[in-house]
Amino acid sequence: MPLILALVVTPAIASTTDIDKKVADASDALNQASKAVQAAAASLKEVQAKLPAARKILAEANALETQSIASYKTASAELAAAKAAFTESLAKVTSKEAEISQLQIKVDQFARSVYQQGPTSQWEIILESESPSDLTVRLQNIKAVSSSTALSLDELVIAKDQLATDAAAAEAVRLEMQRIADIAAQALIDAQAAADRAAIAKAEVDRLVNQEAAALKVAEDDKRRVQNEYNILRAEQIRIAALAKRAGSQGPVNPQATGPLSWPLPGYAAGGGVGWRVHPVYKYRSCHTGVDSGAPGGTPILAAASGVILSTSVSRAYGNLTLIDHGGGVVTMYAHQSQFAVSTGQAVGNQQIIGYVGTTGFSTGNHLHFEVHLNGVPYNPMGWFGADKTVVPCWG
Repeated sequence: MPLILALVVTPAIASTTDIDKKVADASDALNQASKAVQAAAASLKEVQAKLPAARKILAEANALETQSIASYKTASAELAAAKAAFTESLAKVTSKEAEISQLQIKVDQFARSVYQQGPTSQWEIILESESPSDLTVRLQNIKAVSSSTALSLDELVIAKDQLATDAAAAEAVRLEMQRIADIAAQALIDAQAAADRAAIAKAEVDRLVNQEAAALKVAEDDKRRVQNEYNILRAEQIRIAALAKRAGSQGPVNPQATGPLSWPLPGYAAGGGVGWRVHPVYKYRSCHTGVDSGAPGGTPILAAASGVILSTSVSRAYGNLTLIDHGGGVVTMYAHQSQFAVSTGQAVGNQQIIGYVGTTGFSTGNHLHFEVHLNGVPYNPMGWFGADKTVVPCWG
């Protein structure tokens, strides 16, 4: 049974009101969630508080990543179209530059020819005509050359104007292509940043989910542990009651069976009283069949009356456990001892040391769990120290 501390009073003179108050104020550590469960509960509370926000951040990051990727794909498609348009524009510029180059060659050749022949060359051609028909032919040739030259000059001017137009158009396409490329690059940066945020958010969500799962597992494991301890405790109580009943049936009825008992821990008060204990978390019920008295480890435990050691045993629930048969159906029990000072079958006197306070078995601290049985039935031990002698109310 767990350690419960109370104000130190002498059990023999404690009033019924004092005892009732102690019983009312007593708490059983078996009914308290373990530190691990408390930590798990706090962890679960933290998860429940943080998880919705973390999931919201993750959803927003995923949405932003999806949007950024869509923007990048759109920009990439537009960029591909812009590149094609730019390539076409460059081809036009290149073609026009080649055309201008050819026209420039013609014009240059004509200019060179005029320079070489001098300003009178055309008149010489006319004067050297041998006949009117030859003159006509010569004049037509001069006119054709002049027309061709003028046309070449006109074409050159037009071609240069068109080249300027094509070059401006190509530059506009290039600038648009660069703008789209910048959009695509930024969309890619945004997508990567969103992906990074999503990864961080997912890691946080995963951490919280794992923390939640771990907390729930701790609670589930502890629930099974507590249930198992309750089952073991109940089995031990039944075994001890049966052992005490057999001992009581083997001897004559002691007319002093309801007489006084000595307190086994002089100077240390009784704490938790008898009755039902309900686990605050799991709502399991256990029957507390004795009283607890806190004392430092190693404090001597005294026999409540003279008798014979019925049993010294090691119990999972009660730890080092001693039963003393006082005759007349009265058996006292001393649990959670650090060590024994007697052995089975040994006769002991009233207030003789039978063991030492410890915290063995299902215990949360150094204390003595003390019980009194009449014919195998646990009674409220405080009935021998000022309260009414009543059967433990939850027994049966």
